[in-house]
Amino acid sequence: MAVKWIGGHSSPILCLNASSEGLVASGAEGGDLVTWGEDGTPLGHTRLEGANDVTCVLFSPSCPTKLYASHGETISILDVRSLKGSLDHFHVNEEEINCLSLNETENLLASADDSGAIKILDLENKKVSRSLKRHSNICSSVAFRPQRPQSLVSCGLDMQVMLCKEYLGNF
Repeated sequence: MAVKWIGGHSSPILCLNASSEGLVASGAEGGDLVTWGEDGTPLGHTRLEGANDVTCVLFSPSCPTKLYASHGETISILDVRSLKGSLDHFHVNEEEINCLSLNETENLLASADDSGAIKILDLENKKVSRSLKRHSNICSSVAFRPQRPQSLVSCGLDMQVMLCKEYLGNF
């Protein structure tokens, strides 16, 4: 039986993610971001800076109250307990971000964008550690490979799936 969750968004929803603690976050057009309880009750709501569409939300596996959200060319890090403002934000991509991925140790965050580029953000040093541009069209998804710390995969509208065995080396 499906249960409809209501009262959160007033614009089309583009993405969602669930935490290990049962929280759900959803992102929508116009910068709209909502967090939900396990029972479908909206717990928090914010409109992210710039009002760009929220295209990806991602909970930290090790810290379930930490949420990464992409909106436009920006990545915001939020604390879901208080959505009043971002803990940090990064403007690292040149075009709209489509997907975010954390590596297993959560010190690197990859973002895939409409230019076909992947930016790898070193979260400890707060800077881009690597820029990869191999897709000839929109890069729609990127993922770090579990138990392979130097490896990630990406795919795009160029109909290519690419494996990068050493993303700190050549792609």
